[in-house]
Amino acid sequence: MKIRVLSEEVASRIAAGEVVERPASVVKELIENSLDARATEISVWVEKSGTALIRVSDNGEGIAAEDLALAVERHSTSKLQNEDDLFRIATLGFRGEALPSIGSVSKMEIISRQRSSDSGYRLRVQGGKKDEPSITASSPGTTVEIREIFFNVPARKKFLKAPATELSHICDVINRMALASPRVHFRLYHDGRNVADYVAVADAKDRLSQVLGRDIAKELISFASEQGALAIHGYLSAAPTSFPNSRQVITFVNRRYVRDKVLTHAALQGYETLLMRGQYPAVVLFLNVPYQDVDVNVHPAKYEVRFRRQSEVHEAIVGAIRQALKVEAKEPGLRPSFPQAPWVGGAREASLPYGSSVNSARQASPFPFEYAQSIPLQTECPGEGFFSSMNVLGQVLGCYLVCSSSRGLFIIDQHAAHERVAFEKLCSQMASGEVQKQSLLIPQTVELSAGEFMLVEKMLPTLDRLGFLVEPFGASAYAITAVPALLPEGDCRPVVRQMVAELAEVENSEKLRQHLEERLATIACHSVIRANRQLEMNEMRALLQDLDHVDFATQCPHGRPVLIALSRDELERMFKRV
Repeated sequence: MKIRVLSEEVASRIAAGEVVERPASVVKELIENSLDARATEISVWVEKSGTALIRVSDNGEGIAAEDLALAVERHSTSKLQNEDDLFRIATLGFRGEALPSIGSVSKMEIISRQRSSDSGYRLRVQGGKKDEPSITASSPGTTVEIREIFFNVPARKKFLKAPATELSHICDVINRMALASPRVHFRLYHDGRNVADYVAVADAKDRLSQVLGRDIAKELISFASEQGALAIHGYLSAAPTSFPNSRQVITFVNRRYVRDKVLTHAALQGYETLLMRGQYPAVVLFLNVPYQDVDVNVHPAKYEVRFRRQSEVHEAIVGAIRQALKVEAKEPGLRPSFPQAPWVGGAREASLPYGSSVNSARQASPFPFEYAQSIPLQTECPGEGFFSSMNVLGQVLGCYLVCSSSRGLFIIDQHAAHERVAFEKLCSQMASGEVQKQSLLIPQTVELSAGEFMLVEKMLPTLDRLGFLVEPFGASAYAITAVPALLPEGDCRPVVRQMVAELAEVENSEKLRQHLEERLATIACHSVIRANRQLEMNEMRALLQDLDHVDFATQCPHGRPVLIALSRDELERMFKRV
C-alpha cells in the first residue's frame, strides 16, 4: 500500500511544526492563554534564549483539576462552544493546539490553581506523553514550564538562529503583547537578568515610552477614527520623522498582533509624498472590527487575518492616518514645552523676549549673516494660518526664508514649499476630473477577456475621470483614443491592462494613481521657484499664504522637509542660556 495513516506521534510533531516555529512561538502562545485567563501580571523566564527553559507564570483564573489533563489533548479548548463561534472569535487563543503541540516537542510541566480551590495541581508532559495530575502547593494562577524544546526533534533545533536572534524574537513578542495590553504588568527575565519590566499603566502613551523608548514615544501623535463598525486608533510619527525600515509599523486587530499586508500597505500609503523614498514611519495601529467580519483562522500561528470587507478597511485606515497628519501639518514645527524650573543660585543671563524688543535688539546689533537680504523686519501678520501669521525676517543664500513667531525661529526652503503648493493644485485638478487629456493621433487597441471587457464597460466613468477615453472596438476590444497629458509618450496599453486588473481586485487603480502622482511631482518640481532666486517681500508673503491653503505643507512631494523649526528652548540651549 502506498497510502498509510500516520502515527499519532508523527501527526502531533507535524502539528507542532506549524504552531511552534521557535522559542518565541511558545512564549506567544502561552502569553495569549494568560491574557485570555484575565491575568493582570505575567512573568516570563527564559534560559539560553529559550532553548533550555521557558517559564510563563500568571495570576489568571487558573485551570480546574478535572480540566488539566484534557487541556493538553489536541483540539481541546474552552473558548469555542459550537461551530458558529469559529466565525466570531473574541479570544486570542482558540484552536486547542498550543499546549499539546508544545508538549509533543518538549518537556512540559503545568501547575495551576483556581482562586476558589485550596490547592493546585501539577501535570507533566514529555514528548507528548502525559502523567496523571497530582496535588501541589501553588499560588492562584497558572505556571507553564517548558524545558529542552525540540529535544526529540533535533532536525528542527538545527534551524534555530543565533541565541541573540532568538532572544530578540522573544523580546518582540513581549513588546507587542505589552502594547496591546497596557493594564497588564509584564516581566521578562533572561538567564536570571531582568530584561524588561513593564508595569501596568492607565495611559497607553506611558506604555509606548516603556516599550519603544522615550525618544520615539514623545515624537508620536495620537489619532482616532470611527467609520461605521470600524474603530481605528493608535499613534504615529509626524513627518519628516522616519526610520530606515518598517519594523516600527506595528498593527493589531482586536488586540491581536498581526502581520497583515493590507494593514501595513494602508499605513504606508497614509504617508505618501510625505517621506523620502526608502524611509518608513513609526505607526502603532489598533483596529477594532466586528468579530464576524474578520477571519483569524487562516494561519496556524494566527499572524495573518482575512477581512470580509478588505477595501473598506484599507481605505478607512488610509483616511484616518491621512487626516491625523493633515491636522498635524496645519500646526507644524514646535510642540508645547514644559515650563522650566526656576533658576536656583548662580548667575543667569535673562532670556531675550520674543516680540516687542526684537526690533530694538536688531538695531543695536546688525544681523550677522553676511548673505542675509536687507529687508525691513515685518510685524507679525494677523493671518488665519500658521505660515501667513509669521514674521518674515528675510532670505538667506537665495534659497531659504527666515521667519519667526512667538513659538520660535523657522527656516523655509522656498523651492520645496512652492513645489508642495504646485503639486497639491495639480492633484486637486485630477481629483475634480479636470485632468488635461491628450488625444492620440492613432488609437491604440487593447484586447480583453470577456470578464475584463464587462468590467471596463462598468468603469468607463472612472477611466474618464482619470483622463482615459476608451471606446468599444469590436466584440472583445477597446480603442484608447485619449490619455492623460501627464503620461509619457509611448504604448499606453500596458497601463490600461494593469489598471483593469487592479480595478477587478480592489475597485480602484492604486498603481495608476501613484504613477500619475509621480508625474505630478515631477511637473511641480520643474515649474516652481528655483534656488538662488531673490524674492520680493510680496512674493514671500504670497508663498506663505499659499502654504496655509494646502494640506501637507511641511514636506515637498518627494518627502523633503519644507521647514526647520527651532524652539525658544533650543535656541537658549545653543547659546548656553540654560
